[in-house]
Amino acid sequence: MKVLITGLATACLMAAIPAFAVNEAASVLADYSKVDEVIPLPDVGGNLSGITYNYDTGTYFLVQNNYGKLFEYDRSFKKPLRIINMINLKDDDTEDIVYLGQGRYAVSTEDNYIFIFSIAPKQTTVDMSPSRVDVQQFTLPSPRKDNKGLEGVCFTRNSKDGRGVFFAVQEQKPKRIFAFNWPNSNDDFKRNFGLTEPFDTEAIMKHRLSDLSGCTFDDSTNHLLVLSHESSRLMELGRTGHIVNTLDIPAVASQYEGVTFGANRELMLVSEPSTLVIMKKRQ
Repeated sequence: MKVLITGLATACLMAAIPAFAVNEAASVLADYSKVDEVIPLPDVGGNLSGITYNYDTGTYFLVQNNYGKLFEYDRSFKKPLRIINMINLKDDDTEDIVYLGQGRYAVSTEDNYIFIFSIAPKQTTVDMSPSRVDVQQFTLPSPRKDNKGLEGVCFTRNSKDGRGVFFAVQEQKPKRIFAFNWPNSNDDFKRNFGLTEPFDTEAIMKHRLSDLSGCTFDDSTNHLLVLSHESSRLMELGRTGHIVNTLDIPAVASQYEGVTFGANRELMLVSEPSTLVIMKKRQ
């Protein structure tokens, strides 16, 4: 099932953000201060770009860009449990991945596509053709410069509409943050599902983050975390785009590209070429 969101005017994009639950808490980044583990992942080989935690299986799924490959690991991160090839991708420059629950995932690509799909246990090949009824494709407005498109995608169920809200971050030229609803059912995809740019990302990031390379959403605080590899920094944003906190990440890896929360609320960061950095929550 294919969904196009191209050609929207700026005024439309700046419409009301998809509705959230109203509660908001203090900073989540305040709980992190140091690196606890640095784990090389030689089986990835390079171009490591994103990570998500599957809370149903207790495993982690990592995405490699330019090859359309996924790697599943347990918490030891010693060897991949399996390598999954995504075939018939419209764009194999896959940049990030987020777990949605019930075996479903979303992947973002450099050319501003987002794919929603399922992975079954033991499956090692996934057909990503948007003509399939079990694959949904979103096409966001194109970047103004090649190779400066979507870098991160994340998801929250904290929404009054649909199954939740997606956030997607565009790297540069300009830096942008998109938000849109995930409709309640596949039959709802022909309706308007509220693509927005909820705030002026360039203005917020000016002199703070040089680029955007990833994101994750913290449901416990209703805060969006965005990652910059050029600045080696995480920024925590409230629902209106106000800055809650920032965290400078120690330079123990070369290029931070993706972030997620782990099973015990660890910050799990992946870096090119193939390194995992773990920051544990302070007790």
